Amino acid sequence: MLDPGIRSRSPSPGPDTPERLRIPADGYGLPTGDRAEVTGVIEQATEVCRSFVARRVAGGDPVRLQAPAERGGRERWDRVQTWPVDPRRTFTAALPK
Repeated sequence: MLDPGIRSRSPSPGPDTPERLRIPADGYGLPTGDRAEVTGVIEQATEVCRSFVARRVAGGDPVRLQAPAERGGRERWDRVQTWPVDPRRTFTAALPK
C-alpha cells in the first residue's frame, strides 16, 4: 500500500488505495467480519517499524541513518503513519467483498 505522496509519483496506474486494500484481504481469505481491523493492524505495524528505525538511528546504525535521509526522513514517516488513520471509514468501507 502506498501513501498518497508516494502514489502520486508512481508510474503504475491502478485502483484507488481503499480498493487496493481489499486485494491482500481477499488474497489472505480474510473473513468479512475481520476486515474492519485491517487499518488498525496497518497502524500497529507502521508504529512498530517506526520504533525499530528510531532505535537504530538513536544507536548510530549507519544504514538506518542513511536510509531515512534518502527516503524522505520524518516527513515521510509521518505521512505513512497518518494516511490510513485519516480516512479510516473510507478504507474500512472498501474492505468487505
